[in-house]
Amino acid sequence: MRMIPSFIDESAPLGEVAVFRKLESSRYDWVAIHSLDLAPYNSNRRTEIDFVILIPDCGILCVEVKSHREIGFDGSRWFPDSITKSPFRQAQDARFALRRRLVDRLSAFAHVPVIHCCVFPQADFAVPANVSIQPFEVLDRGRFSGCGSGEAFCDALKRMAQLAIGADPQIIPLMVPLSAFHIDEFVSFCYPIRRRRPEKDAEIRYCQEELEERLREQQRPVLRLTEYNVRVLVEGGAGTGKSLIGLEVARRKAAQGLRVGYLCFNRLIGSWAARNLGADCHPHLIGGSVFSVLMAVTGIEAPDDPDNDFWAELPLRIQDLLTDPECAHDARFDYLVIDEAQDILARPDLLDCVRLLIDGDLVDGSYLMLGDFRNQVLTGAGELEANLADVRHRAARWLLSENCRNYKSIGQVAMTLSLADRNTYSGYLRQGGGLQTWDLTMYEDAADQARRVSERIGLVLGSGFREEDITVLSFGAEESSVLPLLREQSRRSLVSAAQFEAKGIRKSTVSAYKGLENKVIIITDVVPSDSGFERNRFYTGITRATERLYIFCHKSGASQLAKWAASAGKDNE
Repeated sequence: MRMIPSFIDESAPLGEVAVFRKLESSRYDWVAIHSLDLAPYNSNRRTEIDFVILIPDCGILCVEVKSHREIGFDGSRWFPDSITKSPFRQAQDARFALRRRLVDRLSAFAHVPVIHCCVFPQADFAVPANVSIQPFEVLDRGRFSGCGSGEAFCDALKRMAQLAIGADPQIIPLMVPLSAFHIDEFVSFCYPIRRRRPEKDAEIRYCQEELEERLREQQRPVLRLTEYNVRVLVEGGAGTGKSLIGLEVARRKAAQGLRVGYLCFNRLIGSWAARNLGADCHPHLIGGSVFSVLMAVTGIEAPDDPDNDFWAELPLRIQDLLTDPECAHDARFDYLVIDEAQDILARPDLLDCVRLLIDGDLVDGSYLMLGDFRNQVLTGAGELEANLADVRHRAARWLLSENCRNYKSIGQVAMTLSLADRNTYSGYLRQGGGLQTWDLTMYEDAADQARRVSERIGLVLGSGFREEDITVLSFGAEESSVLPLLREQSRRSLVSAAQFEAKGIRKSTVSAYKGLENKVIIITDVVPSDSGFERNRFYTGITRATERLYIFCHKSGASQLAKWAASAGKDNE
């Protein structure tokens, strides 16, 4: 028997270890792949296959293994309570997800039978009359123990597969055995969706060493904290490396075989995270904005033009679905990384949805939570403080205070123009940057601003930056900003910041761009205000810049902004 991987971790469930040992002792020329995760091919819902066994002259058998010593069904629910979804439904869902992907990717397998069964090595199970299960779908303890050799076990599995094929009129039996070429093709197809890939250890270690070089002394201990603590809370201002740490922890937990979700509040950073994590091809690692992930795992699709009522009702719809045991089983994660936690903790309805995604809730569940809790002006401040206090009580904590994104001069401008806590940063990794790291320009009207912004873009490009290095952020709503006029008058390409691979100057709003960064940030349409919400945008917008910052302010706000800027200049002397 060709076993992939060639060994099993002894910490794996006892039932899986027993099945693995039987299979590996067989002399049959089959292929058995242990632990596939088909979540990416099934709307990111939990869709795991304990064993996929390729029987060359029969087909592909998807095997669900349960290690419980007692398994039963009383007509409405399975017991023990830890079985939240029918094992047979699990195997069937995984079988259909695998077949859909096979037909889509490997045309030669379009007519290869794909069937399923369950093996309960430690539990007796009599098929109840009130459930639609056929006797050939299950191999319980009695029959498993009766297979005295690996060959006898394989013979039993093959008989089950043949009976399943014969009972389904939509399945055509395999007429010609699969060739060695097709078997290798199937193994290659399964490689990216294997949950346990020990041969990747060297690559994982290399990635860890590479990250260690990028992290400062202050950030590096967070990785250790997540190794020894099931719940960790990281607090820090913009630019302190929270998202970088969150992505790496998500990757490490997924490499351990856990089903991991990376959630954030902002849609753009959610798209960026999904793109980064998707490139890793971890089948059990799912990332994105909290709403995109929640909708994906519950099967909710947004209408073409969703109105406010849709978004207002969405959390309750999600909660209703996640309280159903079968939906909860498919959706739930072993570990969550919750970035921009301040935005989620301040929204009770949304937080309730996230709680339902974690095995054990926030009380006993496993997660890393990252947020900037000092410098956020949120409508749900009361809810944030109460929920944050609860998390602080239950989690190991770490404070990040060194800014590793911005030059000191830019960071100090953000501190002065905003209402940010002056103790947010203890220091700056990036010193220097020259005298031209930031500039303030006053404009008279929309046309004057468009002309001045266009000129500034030309100067920036002339100094060696590319169009993709520049992001124009409107201080307010995009439709009432200079962006439409700039797009109309400029000969340069302006593309949405969400189009990560597109060529051209990026455009967005300060609020939407939270969590992202670019070399050159141009903030437009500024009208200074003492409002906490308005001043907080300075902190968000300014801290996006890694090399250059340019602010365009309407002349009506000159005295107020000049006063703040003068204060910043004194701090930099």
